[in-house]
Amino acid sequence: MKRAAAVLLFLSGTACAVPKKSAPAPASKVDLNEIMIVNVDVADVRAKPGRHLGQYVQDPDQETQVLRGEPVIVHERDHDWVRVECPQQPEFTHHNKWEGYPGWMEIAQLTKDRSAEIPVVRSTATEADLRHEVLEQARRHLGMPYLWGGRSLHDPGRIIGVTGVDCSGLVNWAFRQVGIIVPRDAAEQYMKARKLEPGQMHEGDLIFLARADQPDRIVHVAFYAGTGRILEAPQSGESVHEINVEDRFGTGFNEIKSGDRIGDRVVYFGTLFGTEP
Repeated sequence: MKRAAAVLLFLSGTACAVPKKSAPAPASKVDLNEIMIVNVDVADVRAKPGRHLGQYVQDPDQETQVLRGEPVIVHERDHDWVRVECPQQPEFTHHNKWEGYPGWMEIAQLTKDRSAEIPVVRSTATEADLRHEVLEQARRHLGMPYLWGGRSLHDPGRIIGVTGVDCSGLVNWAFRQVGIIVPRDAAEQYMKARKLEPGQMHEGDLIFLARADQPDRIVHVAFYAGTGRILEAPQSGESVHEINVEDRFGTGFNEIKSGDRIGDRVVYFGTLFGTEP
């Protein structure tokens, strides 16, 4: 499970496709609080300067990932690294305030060319169609490896770096594909969610888990896929899968209530649909 104010956007589709053009030059100089644009397909955001371990294990310094065309706000530079805020990935936990996800990136992965930004535009589809499309986007990850701090479509041919999603990265990524910006991490997704009971759930809604000894601390999120099924990125060493709730929790979906303890977890239900400002 992974965890703005300045440019905090809950935009509510599909990220606009743009024609291929020459890649903008990477930045060599930066101004503090400058908005810059990601200039590579996928870039890691780290807790401190230093590259990813390059393996599908829990890398404690991995915060999240940003995608080509995504804006970031630069706050500090340390040699070839910059400390950034990712406004399209809202979060609260790091500094107890809503802001874009913080972390460090290599400056070579950014450009000052604002025309390189790929806007996120909310679909005009009905909510029912949006729910279906969010799930279809999430299903593109089925069978792909879980990546702690991952927020990208897995590319098995990638030579440098690793790609994939963690539980909340899957949710954030899938909503983004239809033009809806939601919080990056499960805890914040639960904070923003409208709380539900199982009988109120529809496809595209969310199932949250907390540890039984800390029932107020959300540690996992999964999609409800409808008809008593769950779609999730489970944990390191496993792949994104879709299974029956009963197989996952040992009890039928309609037999669970929000706040019930199941094994060493407490389960809650909610939705991010209809929560955008």
